[in-house]
Amino acid sequence: RWFMTGVLHFLSLLLVIITFPFSLFFVLKRCQEYERAVVLGSTLTEATVRGPGLVFILPFLERVHIIDIRTRVFEVPSQQILTTDSVTLTVDAVVYYRVFDPLRAAVALMDYNQAVRGLASSTLGGILGTYQLGNLLSEREKIAEEVLTTFKIECDPWGITVERVEVKSLVVAREMVVPMASAAKAAREANGLVILQKGEAKCLEKIRRAADEMQDAPTSIMLKYLQVLNNISTKNNRTVVVPIPKILLQPHVWRGKGQDKAKILQAAVA
Repeated sequence: RWFMTGVLHFLSLLLVIITFPFSLFFVLKRCQEYERAVVLGSTLTEATVRGPGLVFILPFLERVHIIDIRTRVFEVPSQQILTTDSVTLTVDAVVYYRVFDPLRAAVALMDYNQAVRGLASSTLGGILGTYQLGNLLSEREKIAEEVLTTFKIECDPWGITVERVEVKSLVVAREMVVPMASAAKAAREANGLVILQKGEAKCLEKIRRAADEMQDAPTSIMLKYLQVLNNISTKNNRTVVVPIPKILLQPHVWRGKGQDKAKILQAAVA
């Protein structure tokens, strides 16, 4: 086996020398700065990465596979997913990836571009489907980071690294718009009632404190009474206010004798 491989290498080189300089058109491959040449040799020699520049290839024994190491952009086709709160969404995303190990990308996969695109289409829907709609909208950066980490782990054995994942848009299905709008309206109304009740509770607490303070200072009640009368008088209205002493509303006043009634009435008027 080793002997035959050596003989084949010798014959290949001999053929290049005999057909020189015409053989240069077939044995020299040009690699650009952004390309690498993966040379697949015989069964006794391992594949090697060469380039950039001119790469020498033995005819009939070695094959070359050109790998582009620039960053590629793949737009994941629109796909529908179902969130954990039973909302149907249409998701659009973009994946940025590049080859960091040309040897593994050429040997491990038949077509690494197709492999990455298929993985992106299947993995993206599986990850986003584990979240609720509210989390997808509020935690978009966190979800993109999780998707990126998953892609890196899956693509690393292939010699490919995923640089960035962007979720472009999340579109709710038409049949879900009206139910979601009704649910959002009900949630807003419920939230408004809760805020209103909290405000009333705070208002009642302040009124209770004011009443306790007025009870300790009777003069403040009279000042508040005069302030209310002043506010009524500043408005253009026909409201008639008749002050009635509180003592006249007590039942025992009218059950007393005539002289006692007269004294009480005089004290009230005074």
